[in-house]
Amino acid sequence: MDVNPYASYGLIVTGADFVGRQDAMRSVRSRMFTSLAPVSIVGAPRIGKSSLAAQALETYATGTSPAGLTFVPITITVSGADSEQSLFRELADLIHEWIEDRGRLTDRLQTPYAALEAAVTWDDMCRCLKAYLRQVRRAGYQVVAVLDEFDAARNVFTRAAPFEFLRTLAHEEKFRVGLITTSRRSLGEIVVKSTAEMSTFPGIFGQSVTVGCFTAAELTELIGRSPYRDADLRQALSGWLTLETGGHPFLSSALLSVLHERWAFYGPAPAETLDRGCRQAVAACGQLTVDYYRSMLELLREENRLGKLLEVLFGPQETAGPLDAERMSREGIIKPTDDGWTAFSESFGQYLLSLEDTRASDDWRLWRRTEIGLRAALSSALENAYGDAWPVTLADSQSRLVGEWRKRQERDRAFGEATDAGSLLDYTHPRELLQVMVLHWQQVEPYFGRAEAEWRQRIELIAKVRNPMAHNRNAGTSPTLMEHFRIACRDILHWLAAAAATRPAQNA
Repeated sequence: MDVNPYASYGLIVTGADFVGRQDAMRSVRSRMFTSLAPVSIVGAPRIGKSSLAAQALETYATGTSPAGLTFVPITITVSGADSEQSLFRELADLIHEWIEDRGRLTDRLQTPYAALEAAVTWDDMCRCLKAYLRQVRRAGYQVVAVLDEFDAARNVFTRAAPFEFLRTLAHEEKFRVGLITTSRRSLGEIVVKSTAEMSTFPGIFGQSVTVGCFTAAELTELIGRSPYRDADLRQALSGWLTLETGGHPFLSSALLSVLHERWAFYGPAPAETLDRGCRQAVAACGQLTVDYYRSMLELLREENRLGKLLEVLFGPQETAGPLDAERMSREGIIKPTDDGWTAFSESFGQYLLSLEDTRASDDWRLWRRTEIGLRAALSSALENAYGDAWPVTLADSQSRLVGEWRKRQERDRAFGEATDAGSLLDYTHPRELLQVMVLHWQQVEPYFGRAEAEWRQRIELIAKVRNPMAHNRNAGTSPTLMEHFRIACRDILHWLAAAAATRPAQNA
């Protein structure tokens, strides 16, 4: 079977290839195609904004409006506009072509269109375009225009006048144009970035339709496009994509495309051996994933929101508030957990952890010193007990844990962050370190110098604090608990130093 239904990932999709977004579609329909209220579709890069707008046109901009006017669906890519006037002229050109293609042009439309073509100044162009659109509406047409990639308006429009003219076109009944914009930024931010002048344009849109990651049901629907019908395979794919991409449409489709390219030649892997193929897909998409994360962070940095993201995820929260977190959640950048917030995917979370400025608090620096010391001591202890083959011994005794660490290592390797020289223990969490220590306690005890119960108490306390601290410093912690956390970290650092100082005498 050589079918790869995901090969066009990254392109605009409609019809049978369009997945989910039922709530967003209903919102666009009720606002635009019932009352002609302007709609702003906002979301992160490659999250599916353009596809949503295109699907809405294809689904609803057919036949006639509630007022009995024939829909004229138009799409303009704003980033392709050369000037303020060119965007509005393209609007008229596309309307005229649509009507002409259907053999419905009349002199009443030709005359104002010719006048518009002859207009030179901004004021003349505005006057002629309004005259043309009045005739379009009188002829029984309702224009619905998608202004795709509207972020570019901040460069194309250098003053408030074009924004105000758009407002006029969308607001006045005699030549009303239904407007749907798609953008990464809010309309208010776009206007502010384009000009110092004030504009009331964003005020006619109301609440944006925000596009985020796929829900579990939508991700299942995406996987359902696969020609491979094995239920166990599909369930395994769902679990893997939820962890790896958080249901992000672009990243999920890219990984599925890589898998299906390989399966076209070799056949699909059984569900129980899918893990290896998935890791290979992650590695193959490593640069694409990193480039995407960089584009997300660049956008957030430009909007002065990157710091807020890091505060929400890693603390301390000094400038970020609940509204910031809720907005990023709607955008599919973060998602809620029992004790705060976490990145939309494990992969994105690890990428953020690789940033030098991600961790700023003294508490986190203290934990990092403790974590590095623990890993180094345990690695040395295992090597002393089992020789260079200690990773094999761990794989035999704790295969599930080691498998999890290798997944994390593969992901970092895809990001260019891991090397073969790195230790598997570099990918452990506190409780996982404790599990290894306890299982091999007799062999590793000389490297730790205190009773097993003391180590268990300290590490379990640290693990209790570490998770909420890694997600949202203000959730799941208290001043008393944080003080106990600091004491536990200092105890561990002291114990490790003392054990290292006495070890040569013990081994003599």
